[in-house]
Amino acid sequence: MTTAAEMTTDEPARVLSARTRAAYAGDWALFTDHCTVTDRPALPADPHTVVDFLSGCAAAPATRRRRVAAIDHHHSASGYDRPGESVVVRAALGRRTGQPPETPAHPEQVAAALRGLPSHGWTAGMFGRRDRALLVLSQLAGLPYQHLARLTAEDIYVADGVATIRSPAGEWTVGPDDDVVLCGPCAVTRWLRVLDLAVTQPSPRVLARAVQAAPPVTDHSPHQCRSTRSPAEATRSAPLLPPIDQWGYLPFPLQPLSPHSLSRRARDLLAGDLGAHRHLPVDADQDPEAAAPVSRPGATTAGGAYGAAEAAAAMERRRRGLEHLAGITDVLTEVERRADELNRRAAELVQGWL
Repeated sequence: MTTAAEMTTDEPARVLSARTRAAYAGDWALFTDHCTVTDRPALPADPHTVVDFLSGCAAAPATRRRRVAAIDHHHSASGYDRPGESVVVRAALGRRTGQPPETPAHPEQVAAALRGLPSHGWTAGMFGRRDRALLVLSQLAGLPYQHLARLTAEDIYVADGVATIRSPAGEWTVGPDDDVVLCGPCAVTRWLRVLDLAVTQPSPRVLARAVQAAPPVTDHSPHQCRSTRSPAEATRSAPLLPPIDQWGYLPFPLQPLSPHSLSRRARDLLAGDLGAHRHLPVDADQDPEAAAPVSRPGATTAGGAYGAAEAAAAMERRRRGLEHLAGITDVLTEVERRADELNRRAAELVQGWL
């Protein structure tokens, strides 16, 4: 069987075995489905599309290499360059890229991004706080993205204004800054508190209210890095930098962003692309009158008008159903009222947490 490691530039001239063709067909179908869902072209495919595909469809290293080989095979057969030969895809597969390691950005770029990122509002505050922590750890502390993707909350320790990051690969520290907006340990602390709420609070609305109500970070904000607050036990094993969906929520179960996703996000932030995040209401109550229309016996349907006997039978079934459900509206209203009350009390408990 031809493997990804055996693929060379003369691959189109090779005769693939039936087993290899079948495997490639399945891999190619999976890739084209991904491109359809994400509204991106599959042929020719951008290398970043291939990397997103590998990140979104988790698989063993050998399977990932075979999938890239299948994508390259279809590109070569159509006369296109192979995306698998690009630097970003080779890096995603753990292969040597021939490129020098990334160097930290210029301090002015980091400062501009930290000043521009939002710190409150829903959903902007969620993205802004996570991305601030990403910039601090990758640019100020200098952690490689491979290590960042494996960090958990318990790997970060903030005390006396200094953030210490410990991992099996080594130890890094970030010192405080007089400017609260640029203070790295403060940025890490704020994100840790958001992550702690996301893990420990059963209601996403409590998290949304806390982030929405949090005051914006300004030059006059207090230094949160000078007050030690340990995360809950359940939070300590949580991935430090997880993805956030369009509604501002973290995935369940929590999972970390890939090294490539972290690298690309940091690159965009440093280039001035801070993201256009949605501003969603936290308590968007639905209109109780906006109920589904109720069909009436005797109304014209696709099968024609009801006859008199059918209408009477339908009316009787509806009457019995209403009798059976008598009082259910009051029960559901009480359940909703109690749920709102619990959410309100939980929000009061975490008020000022962020």
